[in-house]
Amino acid sequence: MFGKIKKLLSGSSNIHSLIGNILYAAFSMVLFFMMVRMLNKDLYGRWIIFITAVSLLDMLRTGLTATGAIRAISTTKGEEQYSNIAATYRLSIYSTFILSLIFIPIYFLIKDFFLDSYYLPILLFYPFLAFANLAHMQAVTYCQGIVNFKRILVIRSSIGVLNLVFMGLYILLFDENLTGIIITYGLSDVIVSIFVIFTRWDGSRFFRYYKRENLTKILQFGKYSTASNIGSSLLRSSDTIIISLSSVMGAPAVAIYAIPLKFVEFVEIPLRSLTATAYPKLSAAYTESKEKFNEVFSLYISYSVVVLLPLLIIIPLSAGYILHFFGGKIYADSIDLQKTILYIIIGYIFTLPFDRYSGVALFAFDKPELNFKKIIVMLISNVAFDLVAVFIFHSLELVAVATVLFTIMGIVMGWRYIYKFSGLTLSFTLKQIFRTLGYILKSSTKLFKK
Repeated sequence: MFGKIKKLLSGSSNIHSLIGNILYAAFSMVLFFMMVRMLNKDLYGRWIIFITAVSLLDMLRTGLTATGAIRAISTTKGEEQYSNIAATYRLSIYSTFILSLIFIPIYFLIKDFFLDSYYLPILLFYPFLAFANLAHMQAVTYCQGIVNFKRILVIRSSIGVLNLVFMGLYILLFDENLTGIIITYGLSDVIVSIFVIFTRWDGSRFFRYYKRENLTKILQFGKYSTASNIGSSLLRSSDTIIISLSSVMGAPAVAIYAIPLKFVEFVEIPLRSLTATAYPKLSAAYTESKEKFNEVFSLYISYSVVVLLPLLIIIPLSAGYILHFFGGKIYADSIDLQKTILYIIIGYIFTLPFDRYSGVALFAFDKPELNFKKIIVMLISNVAFDLVAVFIFHSLELVAVATVLFTIMGIVMGWRYIYKFSGLTLSFTLKQIFRTLGYILKSSTKLFKK
């Protein structure tokens, strides 16, 4: 067991994935600090609403292509693998064109009727952003499928650096507005996409291996993974969307709520890194045997929980100081509200590994429809609770409570499926977590004594 943990920790794919996410998050955190300090609440709230919607649309494209593609690429070799890569790229191009053909005409049809809408800029600018990030998103999918996280490290850290440089300089040197922020944000995607095309990291060299049947297979998987990704993204962004629809709360409340949620993004760095490397490995392990799957799954979830434990202790102790540091004087009047939201969200953070890995496991089982079912139940329940919290009680605290409650609901559903298809139980995994924690504490004690 301990030897396997060492192997997991020392794996280059895990290290590269973790470093890439840390670098991207570090640059994003600096940019967040600049924006929250230098933009007024309304403009920053509008940016949060815009980027939330963009992330949701990107998840639609990723679900349609990337999730099924990663599984197909990681479980095939030779020309069959090349055909899957080519099919993925074509599907990405098609989906981007379709979204653009829908969004641009709608923008010109309705723009005169909704001049001050928070969501009008999405219709205008998303097609530009979608084409700007097309190549580098495809490169990440391809590299994840072949478990080459060194390249993903370069791609993600480059985007983080360029976002900070372009958007940071714009905010510092010009009279900022939402349009300028969006354009400078998109420039980073353009440059990184050009880079991956010239280095051929995007897999474009495999276009000649394209087969229609491979595209059909990925699309067949993708219809459920798209639904799952959209549902998952809606689950994360429904709070922001519903708050933005309230005339009482609006963009300023979105801005306030976004500050404590930054802690979740920080905590997700190691978790996102581990789940990214886990998915192709779990897919391959499940095709080999249930025993192999259970071994790999237990190691990943055990280490993820143990990694998060120190953060769950540090965050409450330093919450007030960090919230003051991030928000500054602009958000000083809401600091008590932010702390309350953060304390509630800590419960959500603790449940994250169990929820995320249950979704990864269902994709590895080739059962995306079950993950979709789980997410839909969570989404409907969460939205219903949010509507009551926002439009009746006008309470951001209750919005945070809903996130915790319905994540636990999703965990219960997900682990029932895991037991059904692999025989792995939550009690067994909890034992593995305590064994892993004991091993790490023992190793740390020895190192401290030395």
